[in-house]
Amino acid sequence: MTRKKIKKKMEKKESPGLLAKKEKVASLSKVSGKYPVVALLNIRNLPDRILQSSKKKLRGQAEFTVAKNSVIKRALDKTGKSSLSGHMDFPTALVFTSMTPYSLYTFFKKNKVKVAAKPGQIAPFDIIVHEGETDLVPGPALSELKGAGINAQIKAGKIIIAKDSTVSKSGAKITDNVCKALQKLNILPFEAMVHMVAAYDGKFTYTASALDLDEAQLHDGLLASLSQSFNVSFNASFPTSQNISALLSSAFSQGRNMAINGHVYSDASTELLLAQAVLLGSSFSEKVGSLDSKPAAAADASTAAAQAENAAETPKT
Repeated sequence: MTRKKIKKKMEKKESPGLLAKKEKVASLSKVSGKYPVVALLNIRNLPDRILQSSKKKLRGQAEFTVAKNSVIKRALDKTGKSSLSGHMDFPTALVFTSMTPYSLYTFFKKNKVKVAAKPGQIAPFDIIVHEGETDLVPGPALSELKGAGINAQIKAGKIIIAKDSTVSKSGAKITDNVCKALQKLNILPFEAMVHMVAAYDGKFTYTASALDLDEAQLHDGLLASLSQSFNVSFNASFPTSQNISALLSSAFSQGRNMAINGHVYSDASTELLLAQAVLLGSSFSEKVGSLDSKPAAAADASTAAAQAENAAETPKT
């Protein structure tokens, strides 16, 4: 059997499923080449309406693709993004985008949706029905609420919650009765969001823990770092675009002070030195008198002395 016949025989044996996988890998590889960033989404237990809502809001900025993990891994390996493959321990969707990994993660974080509790779901925290009035009228609803462990009573023709009631403890399975009671009260205890697990931007792989930043805390931290670095560079006299004005101002001030203290005349010190001399002269004048009045005073003293001398020489009659 020739090689050509062997090759044709092998091609015929490829199943439609295998061909579909190859086409999907090729399609994902092509889309990946259009965008600098690719992100992995964990879509386990994610309501489809939330994923569809994100697709709609990011239309024109990102493309979403859901496929089997084996297909996604092949596409990632083929496009040089295999560093993401190690983060796929769940049903996965891909997002191809021009947004930065942080911007994409922040978008998903800000677009959380309130969702109802499901029977059998593990409560991540204590679920509490708070005291207050309801819009429910007395009837079967009262029994349903009490069956869920809610302290419900009738008051003024309506059902009220007499006091805060914990219907499910943290770590416990949520019962069917609790779910029905919460739905009756229109309480959506949980928040759901698209969970972005990791992203690759062509250079680095960013995990969710690295992208989950508090913007206010980050802003304050950056301001503190900027202030500290400015102080270090200024005190070390290391010029930068941020401190050059302050360094030049400090150098000018120090040079002028040195010229004034050393009585060195320059464009910066002459005016101050002359002003200093005028103030010093005024101070001396106040203590010893004006220099202009000295000749007149001396003349008056000479005249008085001469008159006294003449009076002494004139004989008395």
